Amino acid sequence: MFGFWKMIRYSSCHLGSCLVLIWGLAMSETILAVDLHETQRLFRRGEYEKCIEIAAGEVERSVWNEGWPKLLVETYLTTGQYEEAVKTYEASVQRFSTSLRLRMLGAQAYRMTDNAKQARATIQAVPELIQRVPGRFTSRSEMVALGEYFLLENEDPKQVLELCFDKVIKEDPKFVEAHVGSARLAISKNDNQVALASLKKAVALEKEDPEIYYLLARALSSADSEKSSEMISQALSLNPKHIPSLLWLAELKIDAEAYDVAEEILEEIEAINPKLPSLWALRAVIAHLQGKFEKEGEARRKALVPWPLNPEVDYLIGKNLADHYRFAESVEYQRRALVMQEDYPPAQAQLAQDLLRLGKLEEGWKLVEQVRKKDAYDVSIFNLTKLRSRLEKFATLEAPGLVVRMDATEAKVYGKSVVALLSKAREVLTKKYGVTLEEPVFVEIFPKQSDFAIRTFGLPGGDGFLGVCFGRLITANSPAALQSYSNWQSVLWHEYCHVVTLQKTKNRMPRWLSEGISVYEERQRDPRWGQGMTPTYRQMILSEDFTPVSKLSSAFLRPKSPMHLQFAYFESSLVIEYWMKEYGIKSMQKLLEDLSAGMPIDEALARRTGGLQALDAEFRAFAEARANEYGRGLSFENFDEERPEDIEGLKEYLAKHSNDYQALNRYAIQLVKSKQSKEALPIVKRLVDAIPNDVSPTGGPTLLTIVYRDLEQDDNLYQALRQLQAMSPDCLDELTILIEMDKKKDDRQSVKRWCDLALQIDPLRPDIQEFRAEAAESTDQPEAAVESLMALNELGPRDIAGVQFRLAKNLMKLKSYPEAKRHLLMALEESPRYREALSLLLEMNRE
Repeated sequence: MFGFWKMIRYSSCHLGSCLVLIWGLAMSETILAVDLHETQRLFRRGEYEKCIEIAAGEVERSVWNEGWPKLLVETYLTTGQYEEAVKTYEASVQRFSTSLRLRMLGAQAYRMTDNAKQARATIQAVPELIQRVPGRFTSRSEMVALGEYFLLENEDPKQVLELCFDKVIKEDPKFVEAHVGSARLAISKNDNQVALASLKKAVALEKEDPEIYYLLARALSSADSEKSSEMISQALSLNPKHIPSLLWLAELKIDAEAYDVAEEILEEIEAINPKLPSLWALRAVIAHLQGKFEKEGEARRKALVPWPLNPEVDYLIGKNLADHYRFAESVEYQRRALVMQEDYPPAQAQLAQDLLRLGKLEEGWKLVEQVRKKDAYDVSIFNLTKLRSRLEKFATLEAPGLVVRMDATEAKVYGKSVVALLSKAREVLTKKYGVTLEEPVFVEIFPKQSDFAIRTFGLPGGDGFLGVCFGRLITANSPAALQSYSNWQSVLWHEYCHVVTLQKTKNRMPRWLSEGISVYEERQRDPRWGQGMTPTYRQMILSEDFTPVSKLSSAFLRPKSPMHLQFAYFESSLVIEYWMKEYGIKSMQKLLEDLSAGMPIDEALARRTGGLQALDAEFRAFAEARANEYGRGLSFENFDEERPEDIEGLKEYLAKHSNDYQALNRYAIQLVKSKQSKEALPIVKRLVDAIPNDVSPTGGPTLLTIVYRDLEQDDNLYQALRQLQAMSPDCLDELTILIEMDKKKDDRQSVKRWCDLALQIDPLRPDIQEFRAEAAESTDQPEAAVESLMALNELGPRDIAGVQFRLAKNLMKLKSYPEAKRHLLMALEESPRYREALSLLLEMNRE
């Protein structure tokens, strides 16, 4: 390959000096004819036939304007008329031999007619052309084209951005083409912030280009899905035949497992360009996900007909399969892409991510480093490189079938508990679902949310995710990374359940089924874990927000709100509860085995039930019955209507609607806020009696604890707190109050119990570790005392000598004499005149 740097050696210059030479010459640019602009607008609006008719006429008349053959070749390429594109290029290149844009279009036309040799020769002629007539490349358009050429030759993207696109923008901030080129490059390197900055300027300058709105949709997709949808709709309103937008929309529908809708979109694309490789690549993806593997192979072959060595085809198939957690299949496709072009950057980056998610860490990290050396701009690869240096400082804990990596200090504080919990999950869940896992399973727990997001998604973000499972790899946030309370044990149990089901199905399961089983299994392990019915969920079940089983996958893609996403998790778990009740665990095992064999989910569900339509109807009846039982005695009518806000208005409203849940709940909240606890008590008790398991901050059980605290009814408060903690997995504040109350009663066993539950939420709290250590010591539980004292020692105790002394005493009870002596000496090192420590040392020596 005659790359640009080879040209440098040939011409004794470099990228910077070459561009300086070009820019040192006077700028000039051909003034385009009005009718060319109008015809270009036809192209943007998708009127391709009319565009071809006009442009072909101008080319045939030999109009001396390179814009015409460029437009004609581009339109032929867009509509799949590749042979015509080649003919037009060959007829025009001699007349416009210095047009870089035309040459690049010609090279693409040669590729798409299976003439890679001529395509390469066309590109290889560019360096000589630059040296021969550098002044030709002073125009803004040619500078942008030059940047695209350098990218095609795999030159440093950061340099291209700075020396081509940024330089044009500096000279002419209103040149849209440069902003678009900059954005396109940034998106390809996962730099959405730079892309958005460029596109905001571009759209302010040009409001009728669908390409800009398409790129905006891409740049916004991870941060603002609603705005992204608006942008893609705007692009298609400007050009209903805009192929990149239609492809993007088809990918979104594939993600939602709405394959019929995706196929309809692909049919629209086929009507525009039946030879488009991306079209057939996406059809291969759909076929694979539906278990139609022969059809997948046929679609892939059609995708490669125009250009048999097109690396984009296998990259695109693999990438979309990876989006469905089919990482092993994606690895296979990325390797195929790299056989076709060994230095194809998208496939290299995707392969690195896939390998890391499959737990093939050595190979994955090695590839990350290789990609990083070639491409200093790719944000995901840069982030992973930085993360690796932090991961190397993590502690590694191992057990049969498990490798856990976490912050070294956190590993000493609660690492053993993590391993114990995961080992129990391995024992229980593999037996229940009848699966032998590919092991070890890797678990990485991050004390910084940004590091979790980078390891999981490649980019910062992912707020709201507690953990993610890829099949053999679990990534999770530690309590230190979270802004709110969450039970880390329930999170890890949930994610390990994903390990079991994903591996059993070879990752061939819809998201709703995977999430539903995991949430269901949380509740099976501990009734406090997982999600339960709430007043909002009740209403959603009985409204249009309810989703049939056959459509549940769509509920996870672009939900209307965070609440709708949470409801999707809950409803999915309710499906599993219904399934286990009606069909049992053996039937579930068979369902997962059908999916593992590649059977589509609808067919697998119908095979194990009375049919998909019957399953939808039966589950709806089950869910509605559960919803109607919830809050019996209260009225949930007109759930979405406004209620009064003030106390007097609510009181008057309740005089006429005494059973109205929302009015009762709001009335109780307002009374509690205004410290009218005595008046609030009967209302709150009624809410608790009707809905005893609403552990939300505004639910009856929580309000009852506030009321009893305000009324200083300690015995009733104690009972209310006990009832609340029995239902809530993350009520750390309430557990802390229970600890204090039982300390005053000198009920050390209860203190220990509350501390154990509190440490499921935050094991990094020194005060709770201290309370647990004291309770364990006073109830002669030296092993538990040692655990908490060790944790305290890592968390930085105020009384270092005292903690070391207490460790020594408890270790002696466990007959760990060498370890006890070591801690005793550390206590004396900290405080040489520590009399109790000296006495214990003498006693130890005597023993």
